[in-house]
Amino acid sequence: PALMTGVGVLLGTAAYMSPEQAKGREADKRSDIWAFGAVLYEMLTGRRAFDGEDMTDVLGAVVRLDPNWEAVPPMVPQPIRTLIQRCLVKDRRARVADIAAVRFVLDHQTGPLAAGPAQLALPPAPARSLVRRLAIPATVLVTGAATAAAMVFFLQRPTPRPVARFTLSASGNAAVAVDANDRVVAVAPDGLKVAYTGASSSIYGTGIEARLFVRALDQLEPTLLAGPGDVREPFFSPDGAWVGFFGPASTQQLQKVSATGGPPIPLTMVDGPSRGATWGPDDAIIFATNSATTGLQRISGNGGEATVLTRPNSEKGERDHFWPHVLPGRNAVLFTIVPSGAIEDAQIAVLDLRDGSQKIVLRGGSDGRYVEGGYLVYGVAGTLRAVAFDLDRLEVRGSPVPVLQQVVTTASVGAANFAVGTNGTLAYVSGAELGGAARTLVWVNRDGREEPLKVPPRAYVSARLSPDGTRVALDVRDEQNDIWIWDLQRQILTRLTFDPGPDVWPVWTPDGRRIVYSSARDGTPRPVWQAADGTGTAEPLTNDAVARLPSSFSPDGTRLLFQHAQVPQDVGMVTIGAARRTELLLQGTYNEQNPEVSPDGRWLAYQSDESGRTEIYVRPFPNVDGGKWQVSAAGGTRPLWSRDGRELFYWTGTRGVMAVPVQAGTTFAAGRAAVVVGPAFLAPNAGRNYDVSPDGRRFLMIKQATGEGAAAPVQLVVVQNWLEELKRLVPAN
Repeated sequence: PALMTGVGVLLGTAAYMSPEQAKGREADKRSDIWAFGAVLYEMLTGRRAFDGEDMTDVLGAVVRLDPNWEAVPPMVPQPIRTLIQRCLVKDRRARVADIAAVRFVLDHQTGPLAAGPAQLALPPAPARSLVRRLAIPATVLVTGAATAAAMVFFLQRPTPRPVARFTLSASGNAAVAVDANDRVVAVAPDGLKVAYTGASSSIYGTGIEARLFVRALDQLEPTLLAGPGDVREPFFSPDGAWVGFFGPASTQQLQKVSATGGPPIPLTMVDGPSRGATWGPDDAIIFATNSATTGLQRISGNGGEATVLTRPNSEKGERDHFWPHVLPGRNAVLFTIVPSGAIEDAQIAVLDLRDGSQKIVLRGGSDGRYVEGGYLVYGVAGTLRAVAFDLDRLEVRGSPVPVLQQVVTTASVGAANFAVGTNGTLAYVSGAELGGAARTLVWVNRDGREEPLKVPPRAYVSARLSPDGTRVALDVRDEQNDIWIWDLQRQILTRLTFDPGPDVWPVWTPDGRRIVYSSARDGTPRPVWQAADGTGTAEPLTNDAVARLPSSFSPDGTRLLFQHAQVPQDVGMVTIGAARRTELLLQGTYNEQNPEVSPDGRWLAYQSDESGRTEIYVRPFPNVDGGKWQVSAAGGTRPLWSRDGRELFYWTGTRGVMAVPVQAGTTFAAGRAAVVVGPAFLAPNAGRNYDVSPDGRRFLMIKQATGEGAAAPVQLVVVQNWLEELKRLVPAN
């Protein structure tokens, strides 16, 4: 009979596999009952219960057809007939549940044989049959067949394999690196390879060049598949031959590359940064982006135009649909409904791909994956939880339990950095919750000396100094994603926003009286402003459904510069006044971000990927078509003018903060860039990660916290035979 040494690894023949095994699901003792029934049927009839010309035909018969019950000899007692039929019920919930019940029937079958001769002459059987054309007493036949089947049953039961843990270590650019908005690890279906993103920094973002690697578990070194560049979100094809990933922001492409190496192949253009992808057995890729107008989308594994499958319902409080995961044997996919409020209120749902219907299966979790054996595993604030999951009814059974701690998850979008192969191999990134990762703020002067601020460690992603240099507006991405104010003189941290939705990207008005920030309280990120002292209410500055992120003000405070949140990202401005007007300044097929107006109001600095690499450019303002100058020479992001307008700063992931002397009067001219702050600081998201003091002598930087409150080191951990732990920790389905 067929032995399953691991799901998907088949030894022998498929004729004795249960329907659940044929569908690629985890076997249990009821699968052994099926095999017992199939062997007993064959020994009594001289033919297999399920047969075909090849394995595909056999598995199809196992799933769809019933045995020929007319072939069972009439001399077999009815209780034995019923026993075989109950052993071969396709729904294992209705199947005989334990071998003890089989033994009871066999031991207590004492009823008279059916009327007829006392000898049983078996029909002709194939040469492979264990039964020959012999005249055998029926009782001897049944007893012998049952005994042989029982021997097969006990011999085929696999011994549980031990659980093994180890880390996949690498150095330099091959070390695993996590991102605040993506998953960075994938496991091949056979569990023999792990794909991940690596970079020179353990936390990478815009300006840090990431690489895509694959590591065979029997090899000491990883293989580079793609990069350097902004590569994200790896995922395997069902046969493990390909690795899909999202390419650099400059191309906005979903791509695939051979798992053994080779040039990446573009599949389709996408409408925003990645939020998960899954590759189904029908060769369809289902993916998600951060675009609030589209939820899940589908394309062929060979590429083409994407089809929208879902759209978030803002009336129900849905912000977006993320993290798709194809369910085995079902034309359905798991996904996460991201709420307008906190990620703790996220829901895991199922989309029926046949009719488009949706069903919520769990509340209070995100990034759910189905694990063979009947488990739903998902992330909650740095912890993996699991619950029994009925794949037939598409519903959870029982209560979730924690199964793994210290898994890197993201507080802002709910990504969980783990993956499980169908053979039970788990790979995950260990460390603190991103967004919950502890960071601090430091002053850094031009000779590199640091002066820590006494601000408590939090998940800071941007820090903006007030115009007078006495306060800092902080974008804090932890449990609530709110704006806070740090008073540098009083050393007090005060919360400014309390909305349940994400409030991010703070910008001071030039007079320091108000703060503009992006709020998604109604589902669409848009700029709002409110008094910096917390009085009054927030007032939206735009009223349409376009997602915008504030960046800077003109010196007179009459114009707010913004960038579009969706790709391609364009630069525009909102004219503040009685009649507010919104207009685009830079619009095209490339991404323009982080616009900053010079102190004299004449020049606009911004970043663009039009050359294939993100560089810093300057144009006249507001007449942006009056000229263009490239300032950076080897890449640059996040520009910022000095308060006197004589220098233009920008950030690079490899060198840090650069300073360029400029002449920006009636004409513009730039000098040679020089490093003023090294790269040992964080750029957690695409917005500006630093600021400069009013006198230009020191820079406010974000740094990973050390000591108490510091984040745990990031490691890539592999657990083989993890299913054995799940069986022990999670109540049976």
